[in-house]
Amino acid sequence: MRRATLICGILAVLLLADGTYMEVSNYQPGDQNAFTGNPNIILSDGQVVLISGGLLLLATVVLWLVVVRKGSSH
Repeated sequence: MRRATLICGILAVLLLADGTYMEVSNYQPGDQNAFTGNPNIILSDGQVVLISGGLLLLATVVLWLVVVRKGSSH
C-alpha cells in the first residue's frame, strides 16, 4: 500500500508539473474540453491536467493517511 501511495504521489507531481507548463506556455492545440460535459464551461488542456493532478494529489493524501493510521494501530 505504501508503494501505491508513493507511485500515485509521483504521478500527481508529474501531472501538476505538466499542467503548469501547459498553462505557462499557453499550450492551445485547438480543441475544447467541456468540463463535466457542460458546454458552457470550456477549459484548456493545462487546466484539465491541473484539475486531474490536484484530484490525484488529494486521493494520495487520503491514501497516505490511511496507510499511516493502519501502521500505527498495530
